Order: sequence, then C-alpha cells, then structure tokens
Amino acid sequence: MWRIAGTTGAVGIEVAVAIVIGYFGGKYLDGKLHTTPWLSYVGLLAGIGAAIKALVRVVRNYRRDFEEKKPGQQPK
Repeated sequence: MWRIAGTTGAVGIEVAVAIVIGYFGGKYLDGKLHTTPWLSYVGLLAGIGAAIKALVRVVRNYRRDFEEKKPGQQPK
C-alpha cells in the first residue's frame, strides 16, 4: 500500500516538474535566440509529452502488477 502511495506521489511531482522545466527551458531559449514565444510553446508541449509518458509508464506498471496478483491465475 505504501509503495503505491509513494509511486503515485512521485509521478505527480514528475509530471509537474516535466511541464515546468519544459516551459521555462523554452522560455530561456526564447531569450537567447529571440524567438518569443515559439520555443516556450515547444518546451511546454515537450514537457506535457514527458508527463504523459510518465503517466503511461505508471499505468503499465500498475496493470502488470495487478495481472500478476490476480487470485486463481498462474503468474505469467
């Protein structure tokens, strides 16, 4: 139970950090390359993509764990 809570909390932080780093990384590059606001948008989309990837990874792990722990079935 604690492992699930820890993983869920960690993925929440990972999602937030990925989006923030993507946006501010793009904003930083906008300042350096004078491309405002385009790289901020690209960074934001990259951060959202990384967040979705993290969520998919966690869902796959939960599904795999759930399938392995089903009563009455043999493990794969």
